[in-house]
Amino acid sequence: MMLSPTALIAARDREAAKPGRVKKSGRGSGATPKVKSAIELLVFGELEPRDRLRQAAEGAGLSVRALRAAMLKPAVDAYYKQQLSNYRNGLKASALNTVENIMTDPQLMNTAAGAKVRLDAAKTALSDDAATGISVHVNTQVNVTPGYVIDLTDHGPSPEIITVENT
Repeated sequence: MMLSPTALIAARDREAAKPGRVKKSGRGSGATPKVKSAIELLVFGELEPRDRLRQAAEGAGLSVRALRAAMLKPAVDAYYKQQLSNYRNGLKASALNTVENIMTDPQLMNTAAGAKVRLDAAKTALSDDAATGISVHVNTQVNVTPGYVIDLTDHGPSPEIITVENT
């Protein structure tokens, strides 16, 4: 029994449309070596900010249209996000070096503002989590509208009432 090519393509499309059939790698995933190379150029390459996608596509030997189409696929999007995470982690070392330079700058030791900057740099260097730099302020002021206030709170036993009768 021979199936026609159109029947095979239709069967493949039906299988691909089923839930959970997203290919993470391999043929049909979109994560080809050229696409991966284009994404690495996009993330790590020194490209002009205005035309980054076009330059990355041409640098990897792809058309812009093909790279855009590939970036819509889940496997390619996951690879792109992974490379962005790697780039971000690489920048942390550079940021820590900047903090160290500010913290040990001898010119900042002479003024109070410089001391404050050095103290903030030291706090940043000592913090283990990025979320420690986030602070939340809660408004504890109570807004009061002008007018009469009736106090209905119970302050203890009520005073005894003494009645005196005249005879």
